[in-house]
Amino acid sequence: MEWTVPESARKRIVGFAAYCGYQLLSCSQEGVLACINVQPHHLNYYGKVHGGLIGTIMDATAGLTASFAGPEQRPAVTRSADIHYFLPVSGSVIKASGHVIRAGKTMCLVYVDVLDENDTICATGAFEYFYVDNK
Repeated sequence: MEWTVPESARKRIVGFAAYCGYQLLSCSQEGVLACINVQPHHLNYYGKVHGGLIGTIMDATAGLTASFAGPEQRPAVTRSADIHYFLPVSGSVIKASGHVIRAGKTMCLVYVDVLDENDTICATGAFEYFYVDNK
């Protein structure tokens, strides 16, 4: 499978997400697929991926998904996040897959799944984004 990542999407991987090792695998109007290679400092006391890292990959993926939802790329900021953790995550990589449920003129609803290295869904979330002026 050939992954496609527009340069305009690569440029958005900055700050905390970049610090955590966030990597885009695919980004289009159909959705976003991303991953983080798990490092020892990403783990909690129990040796599992920290919930904050899971939240980070979900929010970064949802934001890019919202931004690329239409023909024009619109900047978006998080309005709300509803995350559900199902299973503890371990392994060498976590992936996040985001897709748009509804994109309007001012807001966008995105669902994101987090998968472990065996492609088992370990967490899911619904994210609302506001579209903001690009100025």
